[in-house]
Amino acid sequence: MSLLKLKRTLGLLVILVTGCAPSRGSPANLPTAEVRIVHAGTATSQPTVLPPTDASTTSAAVSLTPTAAPTVPSVQALAARTYGKRLIQHISLPSIGVDSGVVAVGWHMTGPADPQANSAEWDSPGPAVGWVVTSGLPDTGGNVILYGHNNMYGSVFKNLWKLQPGDEVTLQTGQDSRQYQVDRVLLLPMLNANPTQKQAYLAYLAETAQPRLTIISCWPPESNTQRVVVIAYPVTIP
Repeated sequence: MSLLKLKRTLGLLVILVTGCAPSRGSPANLPTAEVRIVHAGTATSQPTVLPPTDASTTSAAVSLTPTAAPTVPSVQALAARTYGKRLIQHISLPSIGVDSGVVAVGWHMTGPADPQANSAEWDSPGPAVGWVVTSGLPDTGGNVILYGHNNMYGSVFKNLWKLQPGDEVTLQTGQDSRQYQVDRVLLLPMLNANPTQKQAYLAYLAETAQPRLTIISCWPPESNTQRVVVIAYPVTIP
């Protein structure tokens, strides 16, 4: 298959999965529907596509089988094949005692057959922290999105809401370490949220022109009615 034909095929698959076209010059838009953190075992009839970051990695991108929900190991294998040592392997948040591995995680579609009516649900990273496969990587800029559970699978982010502006975050890739500093911590309503509140949450999942780290979890543990959204920026080393 030619590189051009492969690009066209991947573009069509991304449209089917996300319900929107990939943005020009970028891998793929994040799903624009409500994004929830769920268990990876939920069945799906849609394929998941790991989008390439540039032409040099396009030929390595592969779509998953449409007959089963993507699992963490299979998505991780595709991510490793595509991005290699650029992948985030580990996250450290010393102020709240988080020292965890990071895995690449895909999503599945729910809702009616009409792609425009579907909603997207990110698959569970289990006890680890999940890196959203359509978000940025530390060496490419843009919005790097990580998320994890607050009350199950070890509750890696049970104290995420306790982070404070100025707290340090370290991301370890296969190449180097990247330092970030927390800028703000937000608690956003999710259960029974109105359209404006949902859009406010989704805005934090969008691509960004400047390098940024966005870390997400649920809160409080007894109800998960809100989302914790942590915004951090790279530390400039003189």
